[in-house]
Amino acid sequence: MLTLIRQELYKQLHGKFYIGWGIVILTITLFSGYSYQKLNIGINSVFRIFSNGNTMIMIAMIIFASSILTVDFSQNTVKYLFARQFSRGKILISKLITILVMYIYLNIVNFATTEISNFIFNKNGSWNFTETFSYIKYMSLYLFLLLSMVLLISNIFKSNAVAIAIGIVFVYVSQTINSIITLFTQNHSWVRFNPLNFLNVRMYADPALKQPTNLSLIQIEIGAIIWGIVFLLITYVVYNRRNV
Repeated sequence: MLTLIRQELYKQLHGKFYIGWGIVILTITLFSGYSYQKLNIGINSVFRIFSNGNTMIMIAMIIFASSILTVDFSQNTVKYLFARQFSRGKILISKLITILVMYIYLNIVNFATTEISNFIFNKNGSWNFTETFSYIKYMSLYLFLLLSMVLLISNIFKSNAVAIAIGIVFVYVSQTINSIITLFTQNHSWVRFNPLNFLNVRMYADPALKQPTNLSLIQIEIGAIIWGIVFLLITYVVYNRRNV
């Protein structure tokens, strides 16, 4: 298992994913700090800068998760992994751990670049860590469920580019479908337990996204975790039966 994790991390270091998206997050946070300074937005501007950087993290993780399974097939390295008799379950777990490591790394980058932007443009404004960590909590639950869906969808395709495109499109399509499904929750209470409804856990991170879910906060949190695990298990089944 450790060998697989080291191999996955080496591939990411070699691929410069961490550098490219680190630069993107730095650019966004600096631009946000500069813009808020020009617009004289001083209320909670540090959190706004951080949340803008987090939006880039969401996009980066969707692209990363969409390609992490397909890249082995597109580059034909999956035969090497199977030839060494690694179980597919361990291979999948190593990729999930790599996704987690990259997510933690990008959050650290976001904290650092937000602080740099804050120091330069916001006269070293104060952090509201209660609000910030609450935001991270709900965005993490959102991404856990979303990326488990993205992994399942991308697992169907062998093309890296197609998988990434499908993953990004799915985010916007799921929001539209979810809005339509919400209309039926008033008359059919069971509809509220569909997995797309639990993506609304993100609304607790950003109140501007708030829409009716007909579920309590604890139900949303638990449901997001349960559905995320369900989709990961289905992903394992599909991956385990996938032909090389």
